Amino acid sequence: MEAIQRYELCEPCSLRQGFREARASDPRRCFICRGLTTRVDEIRSDILRGLKGYEFRTFSVGLSLPEGMQEREDQLRAEYKLKGRETIKAWLSRNLSERVARATRRRVDKLNPELAILVDLGASEVRLNARPVFIYGRYTKPAGIAQRKTFCASCRGSGCAVCGYSGYDETKASVESTIQKRLGPLLGSKKMKFTWIGTEDPESAVGPSGRPFVVEAKNPRKRRVPRGFVSRTGMGQMRVSGLKLLPSRPLKLPSFKFMTRVAIDSTSRISAEDLRSLSRLMRNVVVEFRRPGEKPAYKRVYRVKAKAAGRGGILAEIKLDGGLPVKRLVNGDSVSPSISEVLKADLKCRKFDILKVEVGRFQYG
Repeated sequence: MEAIQRYELCEPCSLRQGFREARASDPRRCFICRGLTTRVDEIRSDILRGLKGYEFRTFSVGLSLPEGMQEREDQLRAEYKLKGRETIKAWLSRNLSERVARATRRRVDKLNPELAILVDLGASEVRLNARPVFIYGRYTKPAGIAQRKTFCASCRGSGCAVCGYSGYDETKASVESTIQKRLGPLLGSKKMKFTWIGTEDPESAVGPSGRPFVVEAKNPRKRRVPRGFVSRTGMGQMRVSGLKLLPSRPLKLPSFKFMTRVAIDSTSRISAEDLRSLSRLMRNVVVEFRRPGEKPAYKRVYRVKAKAAGRGGILAEIKLDGGLPVKRLVNGDSVSPSISEVLKADLKCRKFDILKVEVGRFQYG
């Protein structure tokens, strides 16, 4: 009771300390909260206004207290040796969480919420941070469209007036920019991070089965993949489809195999018999690939089917493990055995297209 006589406390702050009555005639004179406990419904209304347009099943409420509030409560508790009681911050968070849960019919999840509600009580601000969503899909494209966005030629990605401080040349079409422009607004996400399951040259076409990718949509307002989403550029030049929501961030990229059609130039004539030998010798063979400064990697070439194509040319269909560079497999740069090595010829990959990509299973934590 001595604390009640010395400090003016509102009813919630008094009860939290274990006292049975309040001594503040006006809650705004409360030594600890300065009347903040009477504004819980007002703060809840501010939160609910900010939640409009967000899809979520679970949420958490985090608070930043006005300066000095927690220190005043700690001072009182230290002076009167009060331990194990609910703090002002925990009380406010619990009451706000309960009110928001009732109003939205959503569940509180303090460990892994889909939406984190951050309330700065000192600045009277509400910030929302939605957990990212991870989406899997496939794209097809013709030759001439890059997979990734192109850095601005003026600033090389650092951002300048020429590129509107984006760091990229938005005038050049790419798979990345097309997906971001179409899918971002549907999810209410302004920032997206792409993970590509393999890469190809800008001059490579990607065939009808498509190349897979994963996109992380940061701070999304929507958490569902648009049903039947298909995005095309121009006259249907590039197509994105097969989108599905992944349960969480994959631990790592899945392994994959792919089929490619390769146009090869040779400085010498290659006979039909040599090409038949190539198909036989490069069937289900393990090749060594050495990246500079790294241990050798071992990849499998499953089959090679090659035929003559014009004067000094070869057209080959190859099925191989992902991560083995097609051009190096042809010319033998850091790859052995290579097609050049088997044919004992100086070969160069002029172009390759992606026909099909087979993806393994994703792993999640």
